[in-house]
Amino acid sequence: MLLASLYFLWPAAIGMVIANSISIYLARRSSTILGRLVDYLILTMMNGMLLGPLLHFIFPYYLNFPRTVEVSVFLMAAESLPFVGRFISMALNGTQGSGRPVLYLTASFVLVDEALMSIDFSLATARGAAAGYLDFAHIMDYLSSYWFVVPMGLEMALSSVLLTRDFRREHSVTFMVQAVAMALVPTAFNQPLWVPVSIYLSGSVMTAYFIYMFEHLYRSKAVETGFSEYLLLLLLIYGFMMAGIFLWQYSGDADILSISMLALMALYLYGALWKGALEGRKRYWTVDARWTLLFMLLVFFAEFFMGAVFDAQFFGARQFVSSLSLVAIHGGVSGKIASSLYDGFMFLAEISLSTWFLVMMGIEMGSLGYFKAREARNTENKVRLYLMIAAYGIYSVLLPDFIIPNPSAVPFIGWSMGIGTGGPLAPVFILPILLTYLISGILSLLFGARQLCSVFCTAPLMYQGTFYSAMKSFNSGNRVARSLTVHDRRARLLYRATSLMVYSSLAAAGALSLLDSIHVLDIRVYGTDPEYFVYLMLFGVAWYVTFLTMPLLGSYACINTGYCHWGNFNRFVSRFGLFRLKVLDPSLCVKCRDKPCAKACPVGNHAQPGSFIATGQYRDSRCVGIGECVEACPYDNIFFYDIRGWIKERLRGAPRATSED
Repeated sequence: MLLASLYFLWPAAIGMVIANSISIYLARRSSTILGRLVDYLILTMMNGMLLGPLLHFIFPYYLNFPRTVEVSVFLMAAESLPFVGRFISMALNGTQGSGRPVLYLTASFVLVDEALMSIDFSLATARGAAAGYLDFAHIMDYLSSYWFVVPMGLEMALSSVLLTRDFRREHSVTFMVQAVAMALVPTAFNQPLWVPVSIYLSGSVMTAYFIYMFEHLYRSKAVETGFSEYLLLLLLIYGFMMAGIFLWQYSGDADILSISMLALMALYLYGALWKGALEGRKRYWTVDARWTLLFMLLVFFAEFFMGAVFDAQFFGARQFVSSLSLVAIHGGVSGKIASSLYDGFMFLAEISLSTWFLVMMGIEMGSLGYFKAREARNTENKVRLYLMIAAYGIYSVLLPDFIIPNPSAVPFIGWSMGIGTGGPLAPVFILPILLTYLISGILSLLFGARQLCSVFCTAPLMYQGTFYSAMKSFNSGNRVARSLTVHDRRARLLYRATSLMVYSSLAAAGALSLLDSIHVLDIRVYGTDPEYFVYLMLFGVAWYVTFLTMPLLGSYACINTGYCHWGNFNRFVSRFGLFRLKVLDPSLCVKCRDKPCAKACPVGNHAQPGSFIATGQYRDSRCVGIGECVEACPYDNIFFYDIRGWIKERLRGAPRATSED
């Protein structure tokens, strides 16, 4: 069978790849009767040629090899003759007919022919213990084999190369990425080395594609309507592909993966065959909240399961799932609903905070942050952006996940988001927690809350990259976003109510956690420590909700809604510290007509011009030193002031800027 596969089946598969690619090319490009006829003949003859062997495997006792050949020839003729007759009639009548049926038939035949080839060749080579069966489960297995995914990936690549002149660069890049994603499926080859290589390589390609597409959207600010809808469908399918791979890793079931790959090829055929499918009016995504919201949700859907796949591959699928604190669905109706909701919550929260999800997000968002740093004119902004990237990689991922064996025992590193981060509020952890608040509080006094909200926290890496920083345009997009970013009366009431609820929850959960740890009580959420559960709710779920709904809530909702207790603490402390924005010459602010600094802040600070003119400085608890106002100033008049400025003033003998200034 190995020799048959090498000397006959693989050449046949490559021949089919070439034939199908030519058919796709002819279906899109040809406008003549002859071209369409050639396209039909290629497709129908391949279909008939593949149906014969399938019938042989279904009825092996009735169809020997000679009869199978006869059946194939008969089917080829039977499928081709009606089309030949139709085209002869059209030629005699001098009519061209509509080209749309050609597109539908080409797409259908390509998909069916590839599926038939994978089934035929899998049965011929007895792939797997279940080879020879044609029920749904085994057909799905055949469709996830190399006989399907490799030829399909090659067809995508070859046909997109043939049609390169018909598409823009971003379209061609998208098609090539689809081809790679199709070919690099871990189920394709039953080899131990193939699974990790294919998972990490395909994930790297998709991560690079996300970076490319984010940057393309940021630079262009607009995308054709057709291509924008194509992107949404691609992200949806890719998300299901990753979910299918995760399910296959855990249970060996490849059904969702196989169906997703069929959908991926169908989407490609739609984009490649239909002229105008990727065109249309410009969609300006920075003002189109509906499309941008869908885009962000689907990107997260795909990235979420990509991170889960990485984690499952690195730690082992069953070991990783068992670490997620899931419980069995049990009890009556209410019990089953409650345990299902708990499992869904824990699955979402713990994967979104898992090691390899954060690594993947760090590479993606860090690249956008690097591009943003290259754009920055202000040297301090450049340095801060590079520090932000380094802090994410070292402080948030490398040290707690790979180097320090028990980060909960280490202040500041093990409790990077305050209480709850490292686990329960046990007596052994009280000192590290207190030292964490002390260290972070001192840093906020010296450098302002920017040390957290613009450097050490993982949020700034996600908010301040090129693509996501452009979403501050949604700050004025609707009434809710305007209220939050302007921080009007309703927003301040929401902030206070949310903060009060969060701190009350932390206090109550902390008390329960402490009493649980000293064995006075035993109150847990399905076995999960109450304090840690609140932490997961705030930073494993609420954070992503506010981030992904930027088109509705505006940028930096984590600051403006008041739910981030760790940021609230540091911003409160910074009010008594040295950090502020200052100007070199207040008279320049008087001359400035447009006051761009008031419009630049993604958090929503807008009172800078008046404060600069009146006092020469600006300080507000919501100012976390992002530096967009510094970049926007046409006179390079704004600068950051903190402990460094205070020291310089002391050395020069200048008067100190007090908190009352």
